Amino acid sequence: MLRHTGGVDHCIVLVNDLAAAREGWERLGFRTSPRGVHSALMGTANHTIMLADDYIELLGTVSETEQNLKWRERLTGPGEGLVAIALRAFDAAASRAELAARGADPLPLLHFGRAVAMPGAGAIEARFDVFHLRNETAPGLRLFFCRHLTPGATWPPGLTDHPNGAVALERFTVLADDPAGAAEATARLLDRTVVAGDDGLAVETGRAQLVFADAAGRPPGIAAIAVRVRDLDVAAAALAAGGIDATRRDDALDVAPAATNGAALSFIRA
Repeated sequence: MLRHTGGVDHCIVLVNDLAAAREGWERLGFRTSPRGVHSALMGTANHTIMLADDYIELLGTVSETEQNLKWRERLTGPGEGLVAIALRAFDAAASRAELAARGADPLPLLHFGRAVAMPGAGAIEARFDVFHLRNETAPGLRLFFCRHLTPGATWPPGLTDHPNGAVALERFTVLADDPAGAAEATARLLDRTVVAGDDGLAVETGRAQLVFADAAGRPPGIAAIAVRVRDLDVAAAALAAGGIDATRRDDALDVAPAATNGAALSFIRA
């Protein structure tokens, strides 16, 4: 078992227009953070959707830098959508070393931050140590690793209470031309096992699942996210209040990618 690397910490939904994306996700019943601008090295800004111990990051570019070239290329190519999943690093340098020992090719550590508006006057800086892998674990699956140096700034008071009752990231659906191979490669990297699930082959991360399904002619990559909510009726009411159409199943509410910047979204009962 990896000693310095934990389960899913957050995911990135890449967007063209941060203000419009924020408005759209608030119509889904989420509370979003004020706009945060990362260090100049990164050339990015975000709004976050903070859950109890993980989160969704709406990310956009604000300047052209070497660090955000991959995001700019994505926006001019396939476009918006779920582009990366971060796993938590308890000690980023040690996490990087243990993943390198498992055959990964990690890029150098990045240290950066962003100002966070706090209740009352003033702001505090949220700071992070992050490293990416040089290569995708499977086509379209970009994993990176994040240590929160100032968790109190990343999770400021009042942002985890959502009108739709969201509490946690539950699972991600990853489409692959070879689901078994993609699942095995990911499990091997994370020192986990592959288990068979109703929707595909699952890799338990210790937090949210990564579920690998047959792409069946669709583009490979991270296609969908499931968010756990306290009550599906509360979530349905929040969606209706925002004018969002959803398909109700016995145990889930499904929202089309057109309402979520290309990231198919499901709400499931906690």
